[in-house]
Amino acid sequence: MLGAAVALAGVWGLAALIRVTHAQPGAVDRWWDALMTAVDGPTAHAVAAALGVVGTGLPASALAVAVGVLIGAVRGWAWGVFVPAASIVGELDVSGMKALALRARPDAAFGVLNAFPSGHTANAALLGTAVVLLIRHLVVRSAAIAWIVAMAWSRTELHAHWLTDVLAAIAVGAATAILLVAACLAVGMAVDRSGRAGGPRR
Repeated sequence: MLGAAVALAGVWGLAALIRVTHAQPGAVDRWWDALMTAVDGPTAHAVAAALGVVGTGLPASALAVAVGVLIGAVRGWAWGVFVPAASIVGELDVSGMKALALRARPDAAFGVLNAFPSGHTANAALLGTAVVLLIRHLVVRSAAIAWIVAMAWSRTELHAHWLTDVLAAIAVGAATAILLVAACLAVGMAVDRSGRAGGPRR
């Protein structure tokens, strides 16, 4: 939990640093962007574009609800409600970071000064991490991790984000999920203890 808090604070710090220093993408970012151009093809582009559609707007909201239903079926309705609510918290966090960093995207067609961090990737990481934390099934967990990686790749394949944008987004999404799950568990345990303490005595 401490690690998640440090990671989240670290990304906020990076966003502030980018804003203050007007930092440009580094060598690794430019190398990865060039690599994505070199290996680009119709199939890869189509897959990345499809992921881009699924990862935002109404489809993304529907996905959050679907993940909530899945987790709710396994862990109870309260956790089912938690997932889409956590997704909203994550979106607010990312929006604040974007407004702070004001980082340009590789391709201006996707907008300007809102690259850091990737909202698509952060939401994928939040949902995927929630699944990993709350569902103890190897296949489901593996699918969740694959979803995070695929979304991160797609954003760089489309040149909508730099590599560091998606890496920071993974940290933000995962950290947000970890902190919110931990907070909910702590509240649940506190309520449970309170209920036992206030129960009938013999």
